[in-house]
Amino acid sequence: MSENVIAVSRPASTEAADARALSLSAWSWIGYEATRIPYLVLIKIYIFAPYVVKVMIGDPVVGQTMFARYGFITGLIGAMTVPFLGAALDRMGPRKPWIAAFILASLPLLVSLWWAKPDHSGLSVHSVIVIVMALNLLFVYSEILHNAMLGPAVGMRRVGRTSGLSLGVANLVAVTIMTFLLWGFALPGHLHLFGIPDAPLFGFSQASHEMERLIGPLVAALACAGLWMLLRFTIDAPPSGETLPRAARLGFRDVFVLIADLPRQRNLLKFLVARTLYADGFHTLIIFEGIYAAGVMGWHGFQLLSFAIVKIAFAGLGGVMAGELNARLGTRQAIIVEILITVVLLVMVLGTSPDKIAYLWHYGAAVQPLWSGPVFRTMPELAFLLLSGSMTAFAVASVASSRAMIVQIVPPMRIGSYFGLFGLTSSTTVWIAPMLIGILTARFHSQAIGLIPIAVLLAAGAIGLLFVKGGDRLEQ
Repeated sequence: MSENVIAVSRPASTEAADARALSLSAWSWIGYEATRIPYLVLIKIYIFAPYVVKVMIGDPVVGQTMFARYGFITGLIGAMTVPFLGAALDRMGPRKPWIAAFILASLPLLVSLWWAKPDHSGLSVHSVIVIVMALNLLFVYSEILHNAMLGPAVGMRRVGRTSGLSLGVANLVAVTIMTFLLWGFALPGHLHLFGIPDAPLFGFSQASHEMERLIGPLVAALACAGLWMLLRFTIDAPPSGETLPRAARLGFRDVFVLIADLPRQRNLLKFLVARTLYADGFHTLIIFEGIYAAGVMGWHGFQLLSFAIVKIAFAGLGGVMAGELNARLGTRQAIIVEILITVVLLVMVLGTSPDKIAYLWHYGAAVQPLWSGPVFRTMPELAFLLLSGSMTAFAVASVASSRAMIVQIVPPMRIGSYFGLFGLTSSTTVWIAPMLIGILTARFHSQAIGLIPIAVLLAAGAIGLLFVKGGDRLEQ
């Protein structure tokens, strides 16, 4: 790939962005992230997917196995398409038109989730899971292109702090949305306090799970708002003049040229292997975190929503924490610390259930409530909440630090191409953990045992980073 073509992925305005604290381009990039993260939070993790497992399927183990198997197929499709998409768009230049195309394609799918009814009178379970997996794929496409715009949009010297700040802002938006859902739809009828409506807003039915089904249309509206900000204000690469057929053909070749060149770039190869391992672990943790809480702790409805609000508040703190750790330790050391703490907390979470805490403290079947509130009434429930929330904070921090390190460690004029390469490796292996989880969950009939591969992948990735150079502390 010629340097003249590659250079279009980093426009000259990047240098101007370096001289500003946070430009309008940077804030609009952050704004788009703040409207796309609710998809992860509300659909993939805490509300909609657990609803499908707990209510539509009715068996947490069967549900986790089904999501794992469909996730395996989605991962294979991503492996065959994501890297070539990134390379082709390196050749063409602008990413925003393609992000818009993926968002627009997702809108009817999001709206259709309203018909995921608990009595199966609307969409079938298999149809719902297929729709969710298609949305996951479209999300990955737009996510990779959005990440590739980070350097040009915010300026290279502010990549570390902005990557963490954007996740902090995004999770603050998610907390606000979920607090509204809790107040307006989940708590009415369950908690009678001043300011809480007597019945769900707009006449919604809790028995029909209309709050959970509303999530799809709500995320669609947020996606439209975020897309407008991105298209209107965020700096993008200028057009290169390449046609789509030629860009696709040359991009296909570029992927293999880049891979063939890796043995001569040993440091990047080491980072690629380490990131592939821990990224697969984090991606899988995101998918199954809410499903695990619903199955093991027996939470659903407003319990899961309350759980999610606390978790996302921790996630916002994690984003801010990442910015500080990146500045103080450098991105590489920050990632190692964040991953190792995440692994320890994950192991403790897997050892916590309604009658025990972290394998060590057993309470028996008759656990005494600590208070008379509607949720988190026992010590094991509070411990699960605190451990899982802390785990989320460090997991989000490591994601933010990792994204910043990618921008810092690769050659600046080839950043778009390398994002495609990292997308290739992540997409190629993203099916491994869901496959292992599906096998272990079905074999041992245990959600906790099923999630052990996540801890193994995260630990292996952290160890791999010990052999990587770069990502050092930058003077601000």
